[in-house]
Amino acid sequence: MDELLSQAVGPLIAIFLVTAMFSLGLDLTLRQIVDSLRDKRLVTKSLLINLLLVPLLAVAITNLIPMHEGLRIGIVVYAIAAGTEGGPKFVQIIGGNTAFAFGLLALLLTFTVAVVPLLLPLVVPHVDISTGALVGKLLLVVALPICVGLFLNARFQALAARISPFAHHLSMFLLYGLFILLIYINFQEIVALQTNALLAGLLLFALAFTAGYLAGGPELHNRRALAIMTFARNGSISILIAGEAFPQDPQVLMMATIMTVCSVLLVVLIVIAIKRLQ
Repeated sequence: MDELLSQAVGPLIAIFLVTAMFSLGLDLTLRQIVDSLRDKRLVTKSLLINLLLVPLLAVAITNLIPMHEGLRIGIVVYAIAAGTEGGPKFVQIIGGNTAFAFGLLALLLTFTVAVVPLLLPLVVPHVDISTGALVGKLLLVVALPICVGLFLNARFQALAARISPFAHHLSMFLLYGLFILLIYINFQEIVALQTNALLAGLLLFALAFTAGYLAGGPELHNRRALAIMTFARNGSISILIAGEAFPQDPQVLMMATIMTVCSVLLVVLIVIAIKRLQ
């Protein structure tokens, strides 16, 4: 039974991402996305924080806090993979700047695919990653459903308006189901995790969220958007990299998975807290 549930994680992640990206596309227009990126200062700060500061924080934290080498690499791999596909959905729920989060996601995913193969050898010498699987995954579960949603909203606005509520409800149902499933499957690993590694991961989350929030500028909806987009990394890409690039050390994959699970748990708690304050 547990083996079947473990095998269901990958397809469930893909279905959730497709649904979430499609629902976002239904609510946005290309002009909104482009306009949201016109603030060059905010975009520049966002890219620097996500692509440079957070990975450097991960390297510094994991070097300062002693832990198993595989766990250290897992945290760094997770930190390098910027641009969580579900980020704009969470930003939308808490009343953040969804269009900006979506535009930033497009930039971060582009840079992640291009930069990760260059950065990872600095962490572990002689590692070799093919970007083909990453590009194919992003095109299939992120770019395609987004484009379909944008197309429907542009050409068939009435239809998009009718489909949107169902798509949103379905994506949230899948999110909660995925969250419960990941916790169940990885419960023993989470409980047995080396305390230092867990503290390092939580510290990275706290610093990344704070950095994003402070860099968001004076407007609250931008601060919320950048905080979420900086705090939550691309767990699916980090898990893919950990499994393909470090098959000899299962602790790398375990730590990347645990970081992903923790990020989902924490972002849900953040969303609930902000919704109650509104």
